[in-house]
Amino acid sequence: MYATNSHRHHRERGNHAHAHGGGGGATNRVWASPFLLCFVAAVVLLLFPQKKGSRLGCIWRVPLLMGNHHGVKYELHTLPVDAKAVTDGDTITVHVVMADHPGSFSVPQEVHRAAADRDEALMDKNYQRADELQKIILDAGFRQLTNSTGGQVLTKKYRIRLRGIDAPESSMPYGREAKEELITLVQGKRLKLSVYGTDRYGRLIGDVDCNGVFVQEHMLKKGLAWHYTAYDHRPELARCEHQAKKSQMGLWSSPNPDKPWEWRKEKRIKNSR
Repeated sequence: MYATNSHRHHRERGNHAHAHGGGGGATNRVWASPFLLCFVAAVVLLLFPQKKGSRLGCIWRVPLLMGNHHGVKYELHTLPVDAKAVTDGDTITVHVVMADHPGSFSVPQEVHRAAADRDEALMDKNYQRADELQKIILDAGFRQLTNSTGGQVLTKKYRIRLRGIDAPESSMPYGREAKEELITLVQGKRLKLSVYGTDRYGRLIGDVDCNGVFVQEHMLKKGLAWHYTAYDHRPELARCEHQAKKSQMGLWSSPNPDKPWEWRKEKRIKNSR
């Protein structure tokens, strides 16, 4: 269920700036510090203005400054997640607004044309034609949604593989429970994704934040996923798994639970015979 092209496995951490006082010239620093803070804040707002969201909320891409993050390529804020978008305990399908996404330049021309034609069809109240064009857009992996002004925004669907964990497959013990737990956590929520790369299946590999909850840690603490140490070595995830084992949570209630990666390997061998 998990394969990645990236071998950088450090969790994103922010750096904090510390102000140090002392010595002479204290009066000048008292006046200089607020001025400097205002200047920095103005520069940040000019460089990275917040975009206005639709009635579905604010959706934007957060640029990352080099040196403050380890291995993260970019962050995405998604539209609310549908329950049907959860494939299993470690894979979610999300939609992001293309205008706020770094891959917006790659939208196929036929999708642009279909989106423009659909706008006209909706204005003419030709809903049958609009549905036909929406199908073309959907088949290409995109979707049009209505914003707060009644206009249409083009979104793209992405599959997200939760970085650093491996949940039981659907037909394995606790596979259903893992999926249901993830649905309960993310359904109807907007997620913040820290994207590290793309795996060989075209899925984005990333850390997922759901209203302040680190989703991978949540699944590990519930005993509904393994820490996937073949690809991830973060001690915080190892501690979450250890905590679940000690408490015999979820799959750890079994003395020797099947490992998903070994289960998949055995299944491939059987299918090749």
